[in-house]
Amino acid sequence: MTQDLLKEHYGFTEFRPGQEDVIQSILAGRDTLVVMPTGGGKSLCYQLPALALDGTTLVISPLIALMKDQVDVLQKRGIAASFINSSLTEKEIKKRTNDALASKIKILYIAPERLNSGFSAALQEIPVSFVAIDEAHCVSTWGHDFRPDYRLIKEHIDALLKRPIVAAFTATATPEVRRDIVERLGLQKPHVFVRGFDRPNLRFFTQGWMSEFERDWEVLRLAESLAKPGIVYVGKRDKSEELARFLSNKGIQAMPYHAGLKTEERTATQEAFMKDELPVIVATIAFGMGVDKADVRFVVHAGMPGTLEGYYQEAGRAGRDGKPATCVLLHSGEDSALQNYFIRRNCEDSLARGKPAQEALAVRAVRYEKLRKMEEYVRANACKRRIILDYFGDESARRNKNCGGCGPCLH
Repeated sequence: MTQDLLKEHYGFTEFRPGQEDVIQSILAGRDTLVVMPTGGGKSLCYQLPALALDGTTLVISPLIALMKDQVDVLQKRGIAASFINSSLTEKEIKKRTNDALASKIKILYIAPERLNSGFSAALQEIPVSFVAIDEAHCVSTWGHDFRPDYRLIKEHIDALLKRPIVAAFTATATPEVRRDIVERLGLQKPHVFVRGFDRPNLRFFTQGWMSEFERDWEVLRLAESLAKPGIVYVGKRDKSEELARFLSNKGIQAMPYHAGLKTEERTATQEAFMKDELPVIVATIAFGMGVDKADVRFVVHAGMPGTLEGYYQEAGRAGRDGKPATCVLLHSGEDSALQNYFIRRNCEDSLARGKPAQEALAVRAVRYEKLRKMEEYVRANACKRRIILDYFGDESARRNKNCGGCGPCLH
């Protein structure tokens, strides 16, 4: 049956490695935890079971742009899919909620905060057979993107008249985060699938220590010499605009993308990039989560991220088609100071919002430790790939001392 659904709705005759095992686990009624790297095909692992199961599948995701993109694609494939999030008017939300109550929606995407805004009452009346939780690392304070709303998912699932099958999906989770996901979401004797984190087609390089002036010119050199399209990640909104102007003035068509831009601007920029009308996008971390563009040929970080999880997830947006792609991290002494500032400010904001001091300080300590691991990565002269794989507990990290696809190994 799964093969028939795969061909009918997706046009494929074979699953990608690991997909069929995950799908069969869910269809057998087992709670499931899936750690699959960016580009591995996680979405199909919950969409296809949704078609095979009775009732409605609820997909909980923090990625508003992803919801719209995936729903549009599903609808084109003839699948009754919809989403509910803050981008909709109250009238639209009511209409879609009523459609779900009338069993007119097979796959319903919602943002986690929807569970705490009145939708939970309607959820009691919707025939939910399966709940898929995307970006599941957000439930863990040990993860790189903890979101308090994720901690409330378990109680909403437990409150349903009949407990559905629950599956959690993430691209980046250390062994510690995986244990936390199982506990915090209340997964019951789950099957745990961890696909290898290695992306052999990606090459990893780091360069430093650079001034901001030197870094801008190195980004230009890379944008000129590397195959496109490409993504350049920066740490600040104003830097996104400044670097995009610099590249454009030097003959590289580039546009900024950050959360401070108007929605129409962000949408137009993203669509131009997706349609290959824009070769380079200069973005903050606001761009990319869930964006399914297979042929990104390079990802350059013009600054050091705060965690290896964040870095690998962003770098992993390159080469999703399996063809060679380049990931370059340009860093300077100021990067650590900026990340330390972000950690302190996050803790202060949490305390100001009333979070218990013990919890806020614990999160801060975790983030400081993750920053230390990130700093070790950029400074190391050892195999970059092995450092990443070892961090995620991937045993293949220890098999080869020379990967042949990173700066230290190639040199």
